[in-house]
Amino acid sequence: MRYDLIILGNDASGSEAALAAARLQKRVAIVTSPKPDVVSSLAGLREAALRLTGFRKREFTKDLTARRRRLTITELRQCAFEVEAQKSSDCETQLRERGIDLVVGTVRFLGPHEVEVSSVANDSQRLYGDKILFAVGTQSMRPDWVPFDGETIFDSDESPSLDRIPRSMIVVGGGPVALESATCFALLGTRVAVVDAQRQLLDFCDREVCRTFRENAVQHGVQFRLGHSINAIERTSDGRAAVRFEGGKSLFAECVLFAASQRGRTDSLDLSAAGLLPDEQGRLWCNEFGQTWVKHIYGVGAVVGFPATASRSTASGTRAVQHAFGQPIGDTLPVSAGLMTIPEMAMVGATEQQLRDDLVAYEVGAVRFRDDSCDDIDGPAAGMLKLLFHRESLELLGVHCLGESASELIRLGQTVMSLGGTIESFRDENIFSSAIPECFRLAAEDGLRRLEEALAAPKPTLRIWRPRSRRRRSLVTSSS
Repeated sequence: MRYDLIILGNDASGSEAALAAARLQKRVAIVTSPKPDVVSSLAGLREAALRLTGFRKREFTKDLTARRRRLTITELRQCAFEVEAQKSSDCETQLRERGIDLVVGTVRFLGPHEVEVSSVANDSQRLYGDKILFAVGTQSMRPDWVPFDGETIFDSDESPSLDRIPRSMIVVGGGPVALESATCFALLGTRVAVVDAQRQLLDFCDREVCRTFRENAVQHGVQFRLGHSINAIERTSDGRAAVRFEGGKSLFAECVLFAASQRGRTDSLDLSAAGLLPDEQGRLWCNEFGQTWVKHIYGVGAVVGFPATASRSTASGTRAVQHAFGQPIGDTLPVSAGLMTIPEMAMVGATEQQLRDDLVAYEVGAVRFRDDSCDDIDGPAAGMLKLLFHRESLELLGVHCLGESASELIRLGQTVMSLGGTIESFRDENIFSSAIPECFRLAAEDGLRRLEEALAAPKPTLRIWRPRSRRRRSLVTSSS
């Protein structure tokens, strides 16, 4: 069967690409893997934990202990399964209403334009696509030196299907998936220790926001052991797990979650038949439009690069489709990144570190969600919004947010940046018809106040240095 576009995988960017192609009257097929009968994603587990613990409600802090005691793994699984089923059903309904074909099965390439899809019943069909797009996402890497058993020592793909809520856990890794897992299990009452060889978390994030996230995680029971190289991960004789560090120290817990790295889900696709070669982590090189070196094949989402986050901007899917079918590519939204930690982290644009390195004259406006004026923000009052803007043109350069609604709040800043707007835009009363963006106005006022104070401050006078006149001392002494 022939299609204008075949999409392999069905992550958020892939779905957005399918809808964009359907709007262009293209015939589209999405090839997805069979659905498992158990909870298969950390996103479903996270949403279930948020609902069952009442995290988004104001009574969260006083009622958390009681809720944790009543929570069972059966309730958690049931809620997570319902969340995933509802989300999948809504997505399928939307795609089918647009005339997009959904093909379930495992896929592999037969040629640059042709793929074979095998169903669970061992039936197979061949699909031909003028354009092909990867949206397969990533999976956990499983190094040989880690003795995985699926119960005491497991990876991030296995964690949603655990048969218990662990009392203690060591999370190996300091990347997005590791921190998402750590904060999720900490919310469920697990004592979590995050171990990583790097001394700094999330190099691509703003340092101040990342520091606030870490402080908040520590308050909720997450410990951080950074800058320690791991020699071995073992299962002890009493059934616990042990992480051995260089220097002889060890850390013990009920289980170990290994989430140090991710790789693209490309191993079974037979990419060589399409003329493609993935890197060591199973990922594909793509240009700014998502195009690989095989001109009719594109990639979007985490399979194409860093940072490998669960909620990369879906705008990349639309941009790839526009380029693939020769449509004019307008000023699309700048690419944002998000981490589904608890609370969420989201960012778009430059960080302070990047602006300093590029010698950009910038100023900062920030607001903490624990302030009384931000009580309308959903969830417990913890987090912050940070705006970076040019000191002269006032152009918005970066937006960084930590909070339960971060992925939604960041869209407003993303839109203003795409229009080349200034930080003064957030003071326009006509924009803010609801209470949620109030934090943007407060952050903008904070930044403009800082700028006014800096401009009003007296400039230090430059003093010309003149050397003092000194007598020359003889380096040779005479002796009688």
